[in-house]
Amino acid sequence: MRKTVVGTFDSREDAEQVAALLIERGLDRHDVDLRSTGATTGTSSSHESTSWWEWLFGESEDRSYYSERMDRGEAILAVTTDEDGAARARRLMESSGADVDAGAQPSPETGQAMREGAGPGDMTAGAAAGRQGSEEVLPVVEEHLRIGKRPVARGTVRVYSRVAERPVEERVPLREEHVRVERRPVDRPIGDAGAAFREGVIEIEETAEEVVVAKEARVVEEVVVNKDVDERVEDVRDRVRRTEIDVERTQGGTERAGASQGDDADFRRHWTETGRPRGLSYEQSEGAYHFGLELAGDAPGDGRDWSAVEPEARRRWEERNPGTWGRFMDSIRYAWERAGRRRAA
Repeated sequence: MRKTVVGTFDSREDAEQVAALLIERGLDRHDVDLRSTGATTGTSSSHESTSWWEWLFGESEDRSYYSERMDRGEAILAVTTDEDGAARARRLMESSGADVDAGAQPSPETGQAMREGAGPGDMTAGAAAGRQGSEEVLPVVEEHLRIGKRPVARGTVRVYSRVAERPVEERVPLREEHVRVERRPVDRPIGDAGAAFREGVIEIEETAEEVVVAKEARVVEEVVVNKDVDERVEDVRDRVRRTEIDVERTQGGTERAGASQGDDADFRRHWTETGRPRGLSYEQSEGAYHFGLELAGDAPGDGRDWSAVEPEARRRWEERNPGTWGRFMDSIRYAWERAGRRRAA
């Protein structure tokens, strides 16, 4: 279901800035309609087309109300989109100072036409009026540093195994046998003359040694490849962001809460003495000081001491910043007491 949010701005320039932001954040340009007239804007009267007013407000009193505001130089910004987009547009308009609570429910004829698709979008111009009494939530966003580790290649060691040849020379003694035949003259009688005249053969073998070469592979050395792991500590420094909510209350044109330049200087001095030794940055403590001023502005001059204020202060602080009261209580109390002393003076 499509909704329409209507915001009234003091000037056309303010409305144009919000419209540009909405388009930049994903809204269709055709869903954003800006109307203004009067001397302050210099816009032609064609922007006040009767059909647009009838579509948006029908014949209700809101049509006259917005027309009178445009005559005073103000601008009307109407955004027609889905419910989520309408909620975002409403928050952005309100944060920019627009009046989005003065709308009215369109006439039944107009509402029916919008539901049937006859108008620029299926919406309810008085949706903003139904917000009266509801709460707005401003998220406090804080960045946290997440530090991890990853392996990074720093270089490579390659160990190659290759085959190399070298000449080898050895002296090997070899043995050879040679048969030597000698004739020696003798003169002695023979006992058996018959046996002496038989034929016979004597055979003697000669031997020699030759070189036989064989190769045997033996492990003579080992090369061990390993890695040594060293650990080192590296300091990581960065900056993280956090949204701070400053509350400023005014009454009768006189500022009741919000830090002046004198407050800020005094808060920084107090933070130097108390917050910095506990590891708190001034940006973290600043919101606590402003909260203390806010507490003082809620009940000026009631004469209560801190023990009576602390339970309610703790509850309100923990609703916004769960689990942090102990860290920031000193800063909150200091700002609250300082505001009380300033009023007493």
